[in-house]
Amino acid sequence: MKWAVEIQKTNLDRRNLADLLDGLGFALIDGIEFPAFTSTEFDACDTAAEVLDKAKQIHTAFTGPAQTDSAFVLGAIINFSFDPPQRHVFLEAQIAVVTSLVGDCTVVISPPKGLSSTELERWEKGRAEQEYQSKLEAQRARLEPAFRHPQAAKILELLSNNNHSGATLYKIYELVEGHPSNRRAFHARFDISIDQFNRFKDAVHNFKVSGDWARHAYEEDPKTNNPMSKDEAEQFVRQIAARWLEYARTAETI
Repeated sequence: MKWAVEIQKTNLDRRNLADLLDGLGFALIDGIEFPAFTSTEFDACDTAAEVLDKAKQIHTAFTGPAQTDSAFVLGAIINFSFDPPQRHVFLEAQIAVVTSLVGDCTVVISPPKGLSSTELERWEKGRAEQEYQSKLEAQRARLEPAFRHPQAAKILELLSNNNHSGATLYKIYELVEGHPSNRRAFHARFDISIDQFNRFKDAVHNFKVSGDWARHAYEEDPKTNNPMSKDEAEQFVRQIAARWLEYARTAETI
């Protein structure tokens, strides 16, 4: 190991931070003043400035639309090839994008009746671990695609909007499709039928169907007999986007 980057501030506990970084291909270690993260990708760099450029991608992923940790702040770059290690401090503003997390629904599950104190302790530990793993998976499902693919961050940002129009829904669709020339393969991969897509287009494009909510202001007859409602169109897009984001977590290219 040659290079590591300290994390000067975070709202995440050490285990959660380590698990999330591991999913991105980085390892959490002890730095000099703060916890730090490292990777073989860092060790291929020649200068601290190159390491910082790569570390900024982590910063953007954590503080951006994935809504993982708005307090995440990078610290010094450490060069472990020296003894003692050298710390490179870049006096550069850390821009934390403060985002609003959607409130989670809390479900209280009580333990079974009649447990002994030992059994109750074991049950509580198991339940806490289940809750942590569920939270971790929800975090990773957003953070990993946002880190690996620029369009994923745009999609997550648009999905956070709770007041969509036909224009914003179709923009999300365009981002996951990539390009109209890719439409046939995209529809085959995500099991979208021609009828579904045409009903969706009628809803988001057509003024006669959706009024001012639609993308287009001119009137024309819809292409289908049963266009989607606004709610159906939003659900259609959100389901496709969720499946695309899951695919993007591990895909090198989209």
